[in-house]
Amino acid sequence: MNKKKVILSISGHDPSGGAGLQTDILTSNFFNLHCVSSLTCQTVQTTKKLFKLDPTKVKFFKQNIDHIIKSTNLSGIKIGVVPNRDIACEIIKIISSLKIPVVIDPIFFAGGGGKFTNKKDLSFLRDSFYPHSSILTPNIEELKILSKNKSEEDSIKFLFDKGIKNIYVTGKVNKNKIINSLYSNGFLIKETSSKYLKKNIHGTGCALSTAILCNLVNKKSIKDSCSLSHKFLSHLVKNSVKTNGQDILNFKK
Repeated sequence: MNKKKVILSISGHDPSGGAGLQTDILTSNFFNLHCVSSLTCQTVQTTKKLFKLDPTKVKFFKQNIDHIIKSTNLSGIKIGVVPNRDIACEIIKIISSLKIPVVIDPIFFAGGGGKFTNKKDLSFLRDSFYPHSSILTPNIEELKILSKNKSEEDSIKFLFDKGIKNIYVTGKVNKNKIINSLYSNGFLIKETSSKYLKKNIHGTGCALSTAILCNLVNKKSIKDSCSLSHKFLSHLVKNSVKTNGQDILNFKK
């Protein structure tokens, strides 16, 4: 009997289908992995704007995730939207006891407007939650928000001093190219690039971070996982399809 490796997506629900849990499932399926899930929040959201966020009740979240951990042989965990400190504390209890890859995508704002995380919780997430990651995948704006620094290099040093060892900074545009940078222990160890395509897409961060986890689960190195995932995302963006005024990632092989 063939068995699939299983990953856990701890993320929010995007009813537009462009990001969040649905994108994590589509990405894991592309890599022939099975994705189980624990929702951190429900949202009222379109492809263009976040209108409302309703965090999952902590008791319900804990009960769900406890049953998943007990009944499933997990190979890795991807974490997306974490709406508050209480949910983060429950996740820490789980990931601190497991020796599997944990990829955290720090999502603060919706692309079209609206906040996913309270500003008062950002310091806690940065100092006590994100250091539990195998790799953190902020875009360049999120990196600077976390560090309160304008310089990428100073931001990396600041976060490394907080205990975050591996950081893949995404979304930098230079000379018609998208450039992502992988830092380990405070030092740049790899840059990846692709052609910049002027498309209005959300969910790219979800797909990229889940792809990195899938590659790590499939025994790729952290360097190769980032490089292969960047190529994978470029393929999705290039082949994206337009719906409701916005391009949606296309997972067709």
